Amino acid sequence: MRLTADALSRMSGKIKVGHVELDDYWVFVDSQTPLVEKELIRRAGMLPRDGTMVRCFRGDGSIVTGTISPGETVIIGSRPPPTERIEISESCSEKPDAIRTHSLSVLWSRMAGSKRSYGSGPIGRGQVIHIPGIEVGGKIKAIEVSRHLRPNGTVHAKGYRIRGSESPFEPGDVAIVRSTGTDRLTLFDPKTGTNSIEVTILENSLEATRRAEKERGRRDLWTIKILSFDKSSRSVLASVDRAYTWGGYSRRKITGEC
Repeated sequence: MRLTADALSRMSGKIKVGHVELDDYWVFVDSQTPLVEKELIRRAGMLPRDGTMVRCFRGDGSIVTGTISPGETVIIGSRPPPTERIEISESCSEKPDAIRTHSLSVLWSRMAGSKRSYGSGPIGRGQVIHIPGIEVGGKIKAIEVSRHLRPNGTVHAKGYRIRGSESPFEPGDVAIVRSTGTDRLTLFDPKTGTNSIEVTILENSLEATRRAEKERGRRDLWTIKILSFDKSSRSVLASVDRAYTWGGYSRRKITGEC
């Protein structure tokens, strides 16, 4: 039996904490007992130095009252998060067997810094997916790994490109793995139709990523750079692209038409 992210959190004694200003940013606070709001904020490292008042909110925007127990998810901020942010962004982790695949045209490209690019395209009415490491032009097949609802009612998803069934990945490709909830990292295999491609992270990259997590907070999703794909074992060797993992895409459009 496969467990949901919340079930795993309860078993391991963790409270999942996000920040209202940062999409897909989560810190896991270890605790075997419920915590009061102020103590959780302090342990999560989100207590403002300037004394700004912050609270803990549920995904529906309601303020947390009483204590927060292991296995619960809250968002910290001076204002409520966008409606349903938690429920939608965790849809894939709550249903680990549900895999969304999309065939899309990449119509827009955005830069996040000098080394990170995101290609984007529509996947339905009011729905857009953003793919790291992709430029404008052509049609691709993408695997969706997360989504959230913006205040304007549009759904924005995040995913990665896959190629043909024999070799779904090539050296230099950028993909995304879920770093929490299981004891192994996997990518989608079009041959099996499941997340069955085993991912091995280079040891030095893994160590650097663990250090980054202590300094910058845990991430549910790691963006990785493919170093090689073994057709016989259906496995990938990769490194964690920390710039992508702790970055994001800018809202500034540089190419394409909206």
